[in-house]
Amino acid sequence: MSDTAEIESKFAVDGFAPVRAALAAAGGERLSRWFEENIVLDTADGDLRRRDILLRLRRDAAGKVTLKLPAAVPGNPAIKIRREIETGVGDLAALEAIFAALGYLPRLRYEKVRETWRLGPVLVCLDRLPYGRFVEIEGPAPDIAAAAASLGLSMAAATAKTYHDLYQDHLAASGLPPADSFVFTPQGRREALAESGDA
Repeated sequence: MSDTAEIESKFAVDGFAPVRAALAAAGGERLSRWFEENIVLDTADGDLRRRDILLRLRRDAAGKVTLKLPAAVPGNPAIKIRREIETGVGDLAALEAIFAALGYLPRLRYEKVRETWRLGPVLVCLDRLPYGRFVEIEGPAPDIAAAAASLGLSMAAATAKTYHDLYQDHLAASGLPPADSFVFTPQGRREALAESGDA
């Protein structure tokens, strides 16, 4: 189990090739690449969302349950800080059934392909979502800024928004109605998983 302060920033990018090259040049270590399925649970009346609490089940290489508590330092548009409690789960279906019996049901689903690198004191995640590509840097705030600079990313372009919030921005910019879940089409999933290092 981990119980930590999650400190992170996100950056929208057109492609990952320049970031991968910068990571390699800076001595970064590629750790993993996985397809993730995420289920966000809430009560029927949206009590957790209203209180800015996230309860999530994740299936990637294994299974995890995560609880994210409200932002500790609200108002910073570039860096998100919130308490995160996470642990591995052997049987996600059983845990989902337990939460359902307690009134916590699936409210939205989202998917991504996540490639993770270690760069000194920070984790750098290259996240391919159905609506775009993002670099997420997690670690101590001063180290996030230093890592971003070494990767050619500007903190002026960083955001503390969640992927759900960024999806709402994407829908609004595309003239589409709001929607909660964002998952790949079967073809989109195959393409995301098959992307080469040049993507």
